Amino acid sequence: MRRKFRLKRHINSPYKLNLKMYSLIGGVSMLIMIIAVIRDADTGNLFLDVVKNLAFGCVASTIVALLIEIGNVKEKNERADSLYDAVYADLKWKILYYIKTWARLYDIAFNDKDHQGEKHTWIEWYEMTKSYFLVCDGDKQTRLIHFFKDELLYSISGVENALRQIESQQYMLSVNDMLDEKLRGILEDFRFEFDAARGVLQNAPDMDFWKMYDAIEQDLINYIHSWVDIRYYNYLKLVSTSYGTDTTDIMNAVLESEKETSN
Repeated sequence: MRRKFRLKRHINSPYKLNLKMYSLIGGVSMLIMIIAVIRDADTGNLFLDVVKNLAFGCVASTIVALLIEIGNVKEKNERADSLYDAVYADLKWKILYYIKTWARLYDIAFNDKDHQGEKHTWIEWYEMTKSYFLVCDGDKQTRLIHFFKDELLYSISGVENALRQIESQQYMLSVNDMLDEKLRGILEDFRFEFDAARGVLQNAPDMDFWKMYDAIEQDLINYIHSWVDIRYYNYLKLVSTSYGTDTTDIMNAVLESEKETSN
Protein backbone atom coordinates (compact mmCIF):
# COMPACT_ATOMS: atom_id res chain seq x y z
CA MET A 1 0.00 0.00 0.00
CA ARG A 2 1.47 3.37 -1.04
CA ARG A 3 1.98 6.11 1.50
CA LYS A 4 0.21 9.34 0.77
CA PHE A 5 2.43 12.29 0.06
CA ARG A 6 2.12 15.93 -0.81
CA LEU A 7 4.61 18.49 -1.95
CA LYS A 8 5.59 20.84 0.84
CA ARG A 9 5.64 24.62 0.94
CA HIS A 10 8.03 26.78 2.94
CA ILE A 11 5.03 28.96 3.76
CA ASN A 12 1.91 26.84 3.99
CA SER A 13 -1.51 28.12 5.13
CA PRO A 14 -0.07 31.18 6.93
CA TYR A 15 -3.31 32.30 8.55
CA LYS A 16 -4.05 30.68 11.90
CA LEU A 17 -7.20 30.49 13.98
CA ASN A 18 -6.97 32.39 17.29
CA LEU A 19 -8.36 29.58 19.42
CA LYS A 20 -6.98 31.06 22.64
CA MET A 21 -9.13 34.17 22.28
CA TYR A 22 -12.31 32.23 21.54
CA SER A 23 -11.58 29.73 24.32
CA LEU A 24 -11.02 32.54 26.82
CA ILE A 25 -14.20 34.42 25.89
CA GLY A 26 -16.27 31.23 25.78
CA GLY A 27 -14.80 29.90 29.02
CA VAL A 28 -15.37 33.12 30.97
CA SER A 29 -18.92 33.38 29.61
CA MET A 30 -19.65 29.78 30.57
CA LEU A 31 -18.26 30.32 34.07
CA ILE A 32 -20.36 33.45 34.60
CA MET A 33 -23.42 31.69 33.26
CA ILE A 34 -22.95 28.69 35.58
CA ILE A 35 -22.41 30.92 38.63
CA ALA A 36 -25.47 33.02 37.72
CA VAL A 37 -27.64 29.90 37.27
CA ILE A 38 -26.61 28.51 40.66
CA ARG A 39 -27.05 31.81 42.48
CA ASP A 40 -30.32 32.60 40.68
CA ALA A 41 -31.76 29.25 41.72
CA ASP A 42 -31.08 30.15 45.35
CA THR A 43 -32.16 33.80 45.36
CA GLY A 44 -34.36 34.44 42.29
CA ASN A 45 -32.52 37.75 41.84
CA LEU A 46 -33.56 39.69 38.71
CA PHE A 47 -30.03 41.03 38.19
CA LEU A 48 -28.60 37.52 38.18
CA ASP A 49 -31.26 36.47 35.69
CA VAL A 50 -30.11 39.26 33.35
CA VAL A 51 -26.45 38.27 33.83
CA LYS A 52 -27.33 34.64 33.09
CA ASN A 53 -29.09 35.55 29.83
CA LEU A 54 -26.23 37.83 28.77
CA ALA A 55 -23.67 35.09 29.45
CA PHE A 56 -25.75 32.57 27.53
CA GLY A 57 -25.94 35.00 24.58
CA CYS A 58 -22.20 35.57 24.75
CA VAL A 59 -21.51 31.82 24.59
CA ALA A 60 -23.81 31.44 21.59
CA SER A 61 -22.24 34.46 19.86
CA THR A 62 -18.74 33.09 20.49
CA ILE A 63 -19.65 29.76 18.90
CA VAL A 64 -21.15 31.49 15.84
CA ALA A 65 -18.14 33.82 15.54
CA LEU A 66 -15.77 30.83 15.82
CA LEU A 67 -17.55 28.96 13.02
CA ILE A 68 -17.45 32.05 10.79
CA GLU A 69 -13.75 32.56 11.59
CA ILE A 70 -12.96 28.93 10.73
CA GLY A 71 -14.52 29.44 7.30
CA ASN A 72 -12.73 32.75 6.76
CA VAL A 73 -9.33 31.34 7.75
CA LYS A 74 -9.80 28.33 5.50
CA GLU A 75 -10.73 30.55 2.55
CA LYS A 76 -7.80 32.94 3.16
CA ASN A 77 -5.35 30.02 3.40
CA GLU A 78 -6.63 28.51 0.17
CA ARG A 79 -6.06 31.85 -1.58
CA ALA A 80 -2.64 32.25 0.07
CA ASP A 81 -1.51 28.75 -0.94
CA SER A 82 -2.67 29.33 -4.52
CA LEU A 83 -0.81 32.64 -4.64
CA TYR A 84 2.34 31.05 -3.22
CA ASP A 85 2.23 28.26 -5.81
CA ALA A 86 1.67 30.75 -8.64
CA VAL A 87 4.54 33.01 -7.56
CA TYR A 88 7.20 30.35 -6.98
CA ALA A 89 6.18 27.73 -9.56
CA ASP A 90 8.30 29.22 -12.35
CA LEU A 91 11.46 29.35 -10.22
CA LYS A 92 10.97 25.76 -9.08
CA TRP A 93 10.51 24.62 -12.67
CA LYS A 94 13.58 26.55 -13.86
CA ILE A 95 15.75 25.02 -11.13
CA LEU A 96 14.41 21.60 -12.10
CA TYR A 97 15.23 22.35 -15.75
CA TYR A 98 18.76 23.31 -14.70
CA ILE A 99 19.44 20.08 -12.80
CA LYS A 100 17.96 18.06 -15.67
CA THR A 101 20.52 19.74 -17.91
CA TRP A 102 23.21 17.41 -16.55
CA ALA A 103 21.26 14.37 -17.71
CA ARG A 104 20.79 15.93 -21.15
CA LEU A 105 24.47 16.86 -21.38
CA TYR A 106 25.45 13.28 -20.66
CA ASP A 107 22.97 11.93 -23.18
CA ILE A 108 24.15 14.18 -26.01
CA ALA A 109 27.87 14.23 -25.26
CA PHE A 110 28.24 10.51 -24.69
CA ASN A 111 25.60 9.04 -26.98
CA ASP A 112 27.88 6.08 -27.65
CA LYS A 113 27.24 4.89 -24.10
CA ASP A 114 24.35 2.49 -23.50
CA HIS A 115 22.26 4.30 -20.90
CA GLN A 116 18.77 4.01 -22.35
CA GLY A 117 16.18 3.91 -19.59
CA GLU A 118 18.69 4.58 -16.83
CA LYS A 119 17.50 6.75 -13.96
CA HIS A 120 19.86 8.76 -11.79
CA THR A 121 19.71 11.78 -9.54
CA TRP A 122 21.05 15.01 -11.00
CA ILE A 123 24.08 14.64 -8.70
CA GLU A 124 24.83 11.24 -10.21
CA TRP A 125 24.37 12.56 -13.77
CA TYR A 126 26.80 15.37 -12.92
CA GLU A 127 29.44 12.93 -11.66
CA MET A 128 28.96 10.60 -14.63
CA THR A 129 29.30 13.50 -17.08
CA LYS A 130 32.46 14.65 -15.35
CA SER A 131 33.97 11.14 -15.23
CA TYR A 132 33.43 10.42 -18.94
CA PHE A 133 34.61 13.90 -19.89
CA LEU A 134 37.93 13.40 -18.11
CA VAL A 135 38.78 10.27 -20.14
CA CYS A 136 38.07 11.95 -23.49
CA ASP A 137 40.91 13.14 -25.70
CA GLY A 138 41.90 16.80 -25.70
CA ASP A 139 40.07 17.78 -28.89
CA LYS A 140 36.80 16.26 -27.75
CA GLN A 141 37.16 17.88 -24.33
CA THR A 142 37.53 21.28 -25.98
CA ARG A 143 34.39 20.76 -28.06
CA LEU A 144 32.44 19.42 -25.10
CA ILE A 145 33.40 22.19 -22.69
CA HIS A 146 32.06 24.82 -25.09
CA PHE A 147 28.88 22.82 -25.57
CA PHE A 148 28.48 22.41 -21.81
CA LYS A 149 28.94 26.11 -21.21
CA ASP A 150 26.34 27.12 -23.81
CA GLU A 151 23.73 24.70 -22.45
CA LEU A 152 24.37 25.59 -18.82
CA LEU A 153 24.25 29.32 -19.51
CA TYR A 154 20.87 28.87 -21.18
CA SER A 155 19.54 26.98 -18.14
CA ILE A 156 20.99 29.54 -15.72
CA SER A 157 19.35 32.40 -17.63
CA GLY A 158 15.96 30.85 -16.94
CA VAL A 159 16.66 30.65 -13.19
CA GLU A 160 17.94 34.24 -13.12
CA ASN A 161 14.85 35.54 -14.91
CA ALA A 162 12.56 33.74 -12.45
CA LEU A 163 14.50 35.17 -9.49
CA ARG A 164 14.25 38.69 -10.91
CA GLN A 165 10.50 38.29 -11.34
CA ILE A 166 10.13 37.31 -7.68
CA GLU A 167 12.41 40.15 -6.59
CA SER A 168 10.20 42.64 -8.41
CA GLN A 169 7.23 41.45 -6.30
CA GLN A 170 8.95 41.40 -2.90
CA TYR A 171 6.77 44.11 -1.33
CA MET A 172 3.53 42.45 -2.41
CA LEU A 173 4.78 39.05 -1.25
CA SER A 174 5.84 40.36 2.16
CA VAL A 175 2.51 42.14 2.72
CA ASN A 176 0.64 38.95 1.87
CA ASP A 177 2.86 36.76 4.11
CA MET A 178 4.34 34.99 1.09
CA LEU A 179 7.97 35.92 1.83
CA ASP A 180 9.69 35.69 5.20
CA GLU A 181 13.31 36.31 6.13
CA LYS A 182 14.30 32.66 5.83
CA LEU A 183 12.85 32.33 2.34
CA ARG A 184 14.40 35.66 1.38
CA GLY A 185 17.77 34.23 2.43
CA ILE A 186 17.21 31.04 0.42
CA LEU A 187 16.39 33.05 -2.71
CA GLU A 188 19.46 35.23 -2.17
CA ASP A 189 21.63 32.10 -1.89
CA PHE A 190 20.30 30.84 -5.22
CA ARG A 191 20.81 34.26 -6.82
CA PHE A 192 24.41 34.42 -5.60
CA GLU A 193 25.24 30.85 -6.63
CA PHE A 194 23.80 31.04 -10.12
CA ASP A 195 25.56 34.37 -10.59
CA ALA A 196 28.80 32.65 -9.56
CA ALA A 197 28.07 29.80 -11.99
CA ARG A 198 27.60 32.32 -14.79
CA GLY A 199 30.95 33.88 -13.88
CA VAL A 200 32.69 30.52 -14.06
CA LEU A 201 31.10 29.65 -17.40
CA GLN A 202 31.95 33.00 -18.97
CA ASN A 203 35.36 33.73 -17.47
CA ALA A 204 37.07 30.66 -16.02
CA PRO A 205 39.75 28.91 -18.10
CA ASP A 206 38.57 25.62 -19.58
CA MET A 207 41.18 23.72 -17.58
CA ASP A 208 39.67 24.99 -14.31
CA PHE A 209 36.05 24.27 -15.23
CA TRP A 210 35.46 21.13 -13.16
CA LYS A 211 37.46 22.29 -10.16
CA MET A 212 35.40 25.47 -9.90
CA TYR A 213 32.10 23.83 -10.83
CA ASP A 214 32.51 21.14 -8.17
CA ALA A 215 32.20 23.87 -5.53
CA ILE A 216 29.12 25.29 -7.22
CA GLU A 217 27.51 21.86 -7.44
CA GLN A 218 28.02 21.25 -3.71
CA ASP A 219 26.58 24.64 -2.82
CA LEU A 220 23.53 23.99 -5.00
CA ILE A 221 22.98 20.62 -3.31
CA ASN A 222 22.92 22.45 0.03
CA TYR A 223 20.68 25.28 -1.18
CA ILE A 224 18.20 22.87 -2.75
CA HIS A 225 18.10 20.99 0.54
CA SER A 226 17.45 24.20 2.47
CA TRP A 227 14.26 24.97 0.50
CA VAL A 228 11.71 22.42 1.67
CA ASP A 229 9.60 22.91 -1.47
CA ILE A 230 12.27 21.38 -3.72
CA ARG A 231 14.35 19.36 -1.25
CA TYR A 232 13.27 16.21 -3.06
CA TYR A 233 15.10 17.38 -6.21
CA ASN A 234 18.33 15.97 -4.76
CA TYR A 235 16.70 12.53 -4.63
CA LEU A 236 14.67 12.66 -7.83
CA LYS A 237 15.57 10.00 -10.40
CA LEU A 238 15.82 11.50 -13.87
CA VAL A 239 15.88 9.92 -17.31
CA SER A 240 18.26 11.60 -19.73
CA THR A 241 15.96 11.18 -22.72
CA SER A 242 12.80 12.53 -21.09
CA TYR A 243 11.73 16.11 -20.36
CA GLY A 244 8.91 14.96 -18.13
CA THR A 245 9.06 13.53 -14.62
CA ASP A 246 7.21 10.42 -13.53
CA THR A 247 4.79 10.93 -10.63
CA THR A 248 6.02 7.74 -8.96
CA ASP A 249 9.59 9.02 -9.12
CA ILE A 250 8.48 12.29 -7.52
CA MET A 251 6.66 10.42 -4.75
CA ASN A 252 9.70 8.23 -4.05
CA ALA A 253 11.97 11.28 -4.01
CA VAL A 254 9.70 13.13 -1.57
CA LEU A 255 9.56 10.14 0.75
CA GLU A 256 13.33 9.65 0.52
CA SER A 257 14.00 13.30 1.32
CA GLU A 258 11.68 13.13 4.33
CA LYS A 259 13.40 9.97 5.57
CA GLU A 260 16.85 11.55 5.26
CA THR A 261 15.69 14.72 7.02
CA SER A 262 14.19 12.80 9.94
CA ASN A 263 17.41 10.83 10.52
